[in-house]
Amino acid sequence: MTSEEEKEPETFECSHCGNPVDKDDEFCTDCGTIFEEDVKCSVHINSEALGVCVICCLPFCNLCGNTINNHFLCNTHSDYEIYQGMVRVYGDLDDTNVQYASSCLKQAGLHPFIYCRVQPKGGSRLVYSLYEANGDSSGHIVNEIKVMVPAQEVVAAEDLLRDLKILQ
Repeated sequence: MTSEEEKEPETFECSHCGNPVDKDDEFCTDCGTIFEEDVKCSVHINSEALGVCVICCLPFCNLCGNTINNHFLCNTHSDYEIYQGMVRVYGDLDDTNVQYASSCLKQAGLHPFIYCRVQPKGGSRLVYSLYEANGDSSGHIVNEIKVMVPAQEVVAAEDLLRDLKILQ
């Protein structure tokens, strides 16, 4: 390989979120900002797209999508829980179920991450409840164990979990 072939792709910062993006990218995979001109909505083909859904990677107009917590999401994906670029695809209060779902996703080549917010001080076991924590007005279950995947893996992860009857 020549030194030119070994070079990293040229990157720049997204003007909206500041994350690094390859110079050839059409949109920011973190926030959904479109870098190209004249991109049309995938539903309303005569309407200008406002952004690209970070989950399904399709462009949508302001009727079909919106920016929520600095991520552009289509109406179908607008209620998904996103934390640091990872999206919740499964949650349970039973650690065994969560570990099984995560291992199935790993075997399929996906990149699951298990996340839970609460662990009592000094305790080895996690404690779960269904109450809403102060400051979390999103309506998500706060203390469940969550399986999260990168945004672009959500569709594949959900399809696999449905095939395995883990998701309904």
